[in-house]
Amino acid sequence: MKRNARMVVTISYLCVMSLVIFLPFPYLAAAGTDAPHPRLVWQTDRILETPESVLYDAKGNVLYVSNINGKPTEKNNRGFISKLSPEGSVISLKWATGLNAPKGSAIAGGTLYVADIDNVVEIDIETGRITARHHAEKAEFLNDIAVDSSGIVYVSDMSAAASAIYRLKDGRLDVWLADPEIMRPNGLLVAGDRLVVGNSGDGTLKAVHIPSRRIERIAVIGSGIDGITTDGQGNYIVSDWKGKTSWVMPSGKVTVLLDTTDKKIQAADITMIPDRDILLIPTFFDNRVMAYSLRNPSAQ
Repeated sequence: MKRNARMVVTISYLCVMSLVIFLPFPYLAAAGTDAPHPRLVWQTDRILETPESVLYDAKGNVLYVSNINGKPTEKNNRGFISKLSPEGSVISLKWATGLNAPKGSAIAGGTLYVADIDNVVEIDIETGRITARHHAEKAEFLNDIAVDSSGIVYVSDMSAAASAIYRLKDGRLDVWLADPEIMRPNGLLVAGDRLVVGNSGDGTLKAVHIPSRRIERIAVIGSGIDGITTDGQGNYIVSDWKGKTSWVMPSGKVTVLLDTTDKKIQAADITMIPDRDILLIPTFFDNRVMAYSLRNPSAQ
């Protein structure tokens, strides 16, 4: 009996250890509850022109930066998209031109979708040329863009008058969601079957179940939300345009990672380079993109 008991214990131990060894890394990482400690690794020179959004293109291994180059609602045809390396060097300062006040962007297939005041603009990634413009009826301040796994595009209008989320599907751009719970939406992020929404109106982070459009609150940030990204471990990183960037757990716990408000350095529409744990922050009037490592220095 004692020998059999020892065998059962040994087999149980081996089974548990095999599960620990073969569990995928993201699952293990998701168990972590300690907020990262950002460390500045590079910053561009002040050669950008009111950079509002930065997006990492994993396939091309490049960054796209939206430059307003004027007032946020000014239709001046001076807006442009810059193309940078993941290390911050400029590949092409004015890679795509002919925009007004470009803000958030997203990629689906070979197309870069850009929010441009009251239009969603399609840009061919191979050439940098504009291939289509989709007008959003009654929109005043289209801001961020997200794309789901089916290639459907969602764009926020954070104007007080509209305060809605539009959807671009089959070439049609229409209001997809207008609800009292969605107050001046800004940042958008698709996470599975949920659209995570940063409400600049009431400072809350919410999730919309895409199939049912049911809305749930994730966290109270307490200030105007701009960009949203994920750390790849189940947590969110949220920027406040005035200069605060926070780490948000699914439980709703909020930890401030960076705060450059006193320096008057804004934090606009952020992104991550996930395989490097690099957080990228466009600084708007400060005219830079700043890159922070979220890795523990001992893990470098």
